[in-house]
Amino acid sequence: MTGSAENWSHGRRNIFLGLLCLIGLIAFVDRQIITILIEPIKAEFGASDTAMGALTGIIFSGFYAAAAIPLARISDRHSRRNMIAACLAFWSIMTSLGGIAASFLMLAATRVGVAVAEAGANPASHSLIADLFPLRRRATALGLLSASQAIGIGLGVLLGGVLLSAFDWRTSFFVVGFPGIVVAVLLMIVTREPPRGLSENLSTVEDQPSFLATIAMLWRIPTYRFLFLTVGCAGFCGYGMLAWGPTFLIRVHQMPVTQIGYWFGGAVALSLVIGNIAGGWLADRLGERDLRRYLWIAGAGPLLSVMPGLIFIFSPSWQTAIAALFLMQLVLTTHIPTCYMLCQTLVRPRMRSLSSVVVGLASGVFGAGLAPLVIGATNDSLTPSLGDEAIRYALIAPVCFAILAAGAAMLGARYVRADYEKVRDG
Repeated sequence: MTGSAENWSHGRRNIFLGLLCLIGLIAFVDRQIITILIEPIKAEFGASDTAMGALTGIIFSGFYAAAAIPLARISDRHSRRNMIAACLAFWSIMTSLGGIAASFLMLAATRVGVAVAEAGANPASHSLIADLFPLRRRATALGLLSASQAIGIGLGVLLGGVLLSAFDWRTSFFVVGFPGIVVAVLLMIVTREPPRGLSENLSTVEDQPSFLATIAMLWRIPTYRFLFLTVGCAGFCGYGMLAWGPTFLIRVHQMPVTQIGYWFGGAVALSLVIGNIAGGWLADRLGERDLRRYLWIAGAGPLLSVMPGLIFIFSPSWQTAIAALFLMQLVLTTHIPTCYMLCQTLVRPRMRSLSSVVVGLASGVFGAGLAPLVIGATNDSLTPSLGDEAIRYALIAPVCFAILAAGAAMLGARYVRADYEKVRDG
């Protein structure tokens, strides 16, 4: 392994990280763009808010969850680079096919394809980063990956607004789908698979445990259980706001779609980029001497997001709402690199993709899946009495979940040092 490690220079590792970040950006552009296209899609297909909430939420996340575990198992056993390239090409094609959907069900089928393919990329990327970067740099590297995904979230809204004003929602899907195919080819040409355990200089890596054995081992780690709760509750808050924020600004503040694309998309992208990079950098600086500080940072962010979240909901002006959204997403996001770093650090090398998936499912199913559906259904139930103001009150629920995320992280800090000693000692 030492000889192999010498062949992996800092520059080579950083190039690989850069490509993973670009792929993460593309993934979230393809995932997020539909949130700015909700209104024209609704108008063409006659869909309800509940249906659109299901399409952007539980339909996507449900199939993502179903595909994530088997794809993670493959990643823990075979080439992660090849897995990412294949998934990227497939979801890019499916995104473009959304532009020719003739019905709501056909559009939903293309989104299922995007979800299934995207499920294989993120956990494989996390596992690769754990092998490419040592503990003292791992949260920063994961923060950069998450920051690139955050840029994709904002860019998806921004591009959607620009393309929708210039063309239509169908053209928007075509335009954002194509670049991924090119990047998939580039990944195969430029990179190769790193050895497992590279960052720890492991001479040998044990065989992959069975699926049930892996799940049992993960669940026996107390810190891991609290990471699951932290990411799930914070995901409910973050994804709920991202899914319905543009619609909130349209209905309550009467903002034009193009204006929302610039302001909402720009605020989200900038806040998530800063939050991820700052969270990862701060965690690596403060957590090097005491692992509990990783979880203290993960808990402080969601707690600090509560007040700006309420200001976003109840502000009388869109300008104040955008400023509050920026601050909310910035501090909320700091939990992401710290939690996923610990997911990779507290487990064995051939468990890392699955470890990332299980925690990611908390955010994907409970956050990205359930939150948009709950908010959409609440909108439908409150609209007869409150009209367009109903969405204000529907968005209170995700803010409350930020408090639960903070509590879970603080509780997990009680166990993290002992759990790390166990995995380090074998």
